[in-house]
Amino acid sequence: MVALCQKTLFEKLPTRAAKYKMLESVREAAEGKMFLEKEYSDATVTLCEYLEADGKTDEATDIIQEIQIETYGSLEVKDKLIFILYQMKLVLMRRDFVRCQILSRKISRRHLNGVGLEKLKIEFYQFMIRYFVHEKMILEACKAYQTIFDTINKAEGELSKMLEALGEGKLKKNSFDCFLIYLLISPYDNEKVDLMNITKANYARGLEDSAELSQYVNKLLTYELMPLNENQIKKSMEKYDPFKEGVTENHQSHMREFLRQLIQHNLRVVEKYYCKINIKTLSKLIGVPEDRTEQELCDMVVNKRIHAKIDRLEW
Repeated sequence: MVALCQKTLFEKLPTRAAKYKMLESVREAAEGKMFLEKEYSDATVTLCEYLEADGKTDEATDIIQEIQIETYGSLEVKDKLIFILYQMKLVLMRRDFVRCQILSRKISRRHLNGVGLEKLKIEFYQFMIRYFVHEKMILEACKAYQTIFDTINKAEGELSKMLEALGEGKLKKNSFDCFLIYLLISPYDNEKVDLMNITKANYARGLEDSAELSQYVNKLLTYELMPLNENQIKKSMEKYDPFKEGVTENHQSHMREFLRQLIQHNLRVVEKYYCKINIKTLSKLIGVPEDRTEQELCDMVVNKRIHAKIDRLEW
């Protein structure tokens, strides 16, 4: 009876107020009944969608967070995924990143690899990217973009067209570009180097299509000084989403970190070939002012990414 009301009568109701009342009635009738778990969850999602459309996001979020959908034994895995993803969407709209992380732990990565769940998998990782970027977990954001690209890349036929439609035909290219950018701006360590080598070996086609970014990957894997023209680099990078204002949170810090990684690469190159060098000569070699050179050098020493000592008496 509950399912019949939802399917046949709901759309015939003349006013929004009547639809709200019916949804509340369905939820009240189905609440606590195991054999009506799907009807209860569907009515809750529909109610929250109406509230969201009416600008009552906080109310919708409060309602949907009350339900622990993972405990509903009668629901299919896909239904649970859809529900949790909608919960994640609403908490992110409220910028509740702690709750987003808690909800993400309810989703098994193994379930996301199921057949026919590619769209949900992409949606999940898009939400996680927002969380990772906010928490400045740069390498995790990089891996999430890599997963999105791999998912689209492996899809075939109609599925591939459907996934591309999610990003207006640009999702695949944009995901690979963002994957490379977050890889480049992530802090230097063994994991980053390993991932750059894997990228160079396994993503030849993607690197060809993103020649501007791939040149930085290649240079960071060599011990050669990289010319630094900050204004020129900023101008060439501004077209990518991670550096766009209004598109990505922390876009300014992303640009600063990108330039910083290039500077620190040059410092590692100098360390390989020099035992002793003064700051003035070093700053000319790496192409940045002396105070910036000393600042980056000190940071690398503190984080044990380079071994150096500064003799301030002799400079």
